[in-house]
Amino acid sequence: MKELLLCLFTVTFLNLKAQTKINKYYDANWTETSVAKATFYADFVKDGSTYVCTSYWVNPHIIRGKSTYPDTVMAYPIGSQVLYFKNGHIEDSSFFEDKKLEYSYHFYPNSQLAMHYYLPDNKKEGIAEGYDESGKKIKDYIFEKDAEFKGGQKAWESYINKNATKDLTVKGDTPVTATVTIEFIINEDGDVTKSKVYKSSGYKNADDDALRVISESPSWKNAIQYNKQVKAYRRQPFIYMMRPEKK
Repeated sequence: MKELLLCLFTVTFLNLKAQTKINKYYDANWTETSVAKATFYADFVKDGSTYVCTSYWVNPHIIRGKSTYPDTVMAYPIGSQVLYFKNGHIEDSSFFEDKKLEYSYHFYPNSQLAMHYYLPDNKKEGIAEGYDESGKKIKDYIFEKDAEFKGGQKAWESYINKNATKDLTVKGDTPVTATVTIEFIINEDGDVTKSKVYKSSGYKNADDDALRVISESPSWKNAIQYNKQVKAYRRQPFIYMMRPEKK
């Protein structure tokens, strides 16, 4: 029974000859990048009000997934989504409705069932059942758990407000509002790593200060996916009210 249900989901592609096609390239973290630095790429084909997406590994050229989205940001799939291992076997087969995951099957590379998730009718919390490679059910299996700053979101906001510099200055005699966004990774141990400026404010002192605050962050509670510790990716905006330098 657990070999199962390759009554999974397949995506039906319509005749797309006259439809708009958009190509995007991504690094290993699925952040948009140049062709030369890409690990993945995706073809988006406009179909009415949605985009049919087929993604691929760049090298070798093998299909990674099929899904449908309301846009090309790839945030919320519509309906079925299928992901594949490089050996061509299905890795995940899921179904989304109204931005919610309704059910999902996750497999080992040999097609053995690893996890079954479903959301019961009229319930907010889903149920996940995980299995080891022998088919034995795993006790207290965790399907997904996001990374969390110790103390929660309010504690994270408090850390930022407490540690960001309050008296940055700008040349001239006019105050400036500077907004910078920092991208960073929370690794499997909960440590903040690889912080970098994702979107510059245009003011080096503001960019440097925001980068410092993130880089000095205390450890987080790590993310979990398929009962394993995984990396989590974040982008944090900062807004600085910069006062003019005194003449």
